[in-house]
Amino acid sequence: MRQCLALLVCLAALGARSAAGQIPIPAEPANWTATDSIKFEEFQGQHALWINRGIALANGIKMKNGTFEFDMWAGKTGGNDGLVFHVRDRNASEVIFTRPPLSGTPEAVQYAPAINGVGAAWQIYHGDGANAVATVPSDRWVHLAVVVHGDSATFTIDHAKEPTLVVPHLALGADAGELFGLWASAFRQAAYFANMTYTPDDKTYAAPVLTLPAGTITDWEISQVFDAPTQLPGKLPVLAGLTWQKVKAEYPGLVLLNRYRQPPAVSAPADHPDSILGGRVTGSKVIYARTTINATGAGMRRMQFGFSDGVVIYCNGVPLFAGMHPSGFRDLGYFEPIGDAVYLPLKAGKNEIVMVVTEFFGGWAFSGRLEQ
Repeated sequence: MRQCLALLVCLAALGARSAAGQIPIPAEPANWTATDSIKFEEFQGQHALWINRGIALANGIKMKNGTFEFDMWAGKTGGNDGLVFHVRDRNASEVIFTRPPLSGTPEAVQYAPAINGVGAAWQIYHGDGANAVATVPSDRWVHLAVVVHGDSATFTIDHAKEPTLVVPHLALGADAGELFGLWASAFRQAAYFANMTYTPDDKTYAAPVLTLPAGTITDWEISQVFDAPTQLPGKLPVLAGLTWQKVKAEYPGLVLLNRYRQPPAVSAPADHPDSILGGRVTGSKVIYARTTINATGAGMRRMQFGFSDGVVIYCNGVPLFAGMHPSGFRDLGYFEPIGDAVYLPLKAGKNEIVMVVTEFFGGWAFSGRLEQ
């Protein structure tokens, strides 16, 4: 009987809007489903929900556009916690999270999509439109709110008058769903959440027209995934024996491999640089990507490129460049679409370019752009 009464109270709360149009989602088991551990208890004066990693989705509620807000207490163990929206399932969601240990720095707030898993591709999405400077206390309740308008979103901390972060383009696009909820890092940096509410918005928002940079190589084929230690750096396998899938570069000019392949989640061993450079780290993965460049005559052509976390570049079977940039090896391992370049010794006619891309964690991607 008590359980029935509790459920009725929860349902009544879900259906009751405040004067501002907010609909509460109480921190009760009937309202939330998590991909990992979850508990409900009193914490710092609030009836709260706790998750240790992964996502906790609001049950039976959909919101394509609107506002989702709540209070969060990260505590001393918290580090990467926030929210998800446009969730299709556990393998496709948009994520905005905070990093209290990096409060006051450009890394304090992070947007990134999570595709083929709950881990966000934060190395790929950074800078303007993905990161923001903010004060994120870990020893008190902090109010977080996201407002979603079609293909864009704004994120605000502690009822600030101006958005803390503006995301002008959300990555999921056609893969976007309508579920939403809470998010915690895969590294068990747990947090408490309380006072969850949502305000739906039934308006339709047009998606912006996005243009890729001139010279972007748009048409690629990618192979199946291989364990990195099974592949030989500097030597291509028989490419005809691989299974190929055609893919297109997406805004702002990259191929996001998370969209097509299950990414690994393994840290690069900082005390074994030779293993990293030699591609011998257990758990890391490799794919082969190829494209064809048609040249009217023989000559050198410069190609700017980006990669995460490692790459070997071949032109007509000859290796021209090898680099490794996983998180913690040299720095955080951010994907940079410009800054690295290689001169391609093209022959007249068709030229095959192959990029062998290694991933550890944090986002799997590559790009190529021919200078005009």
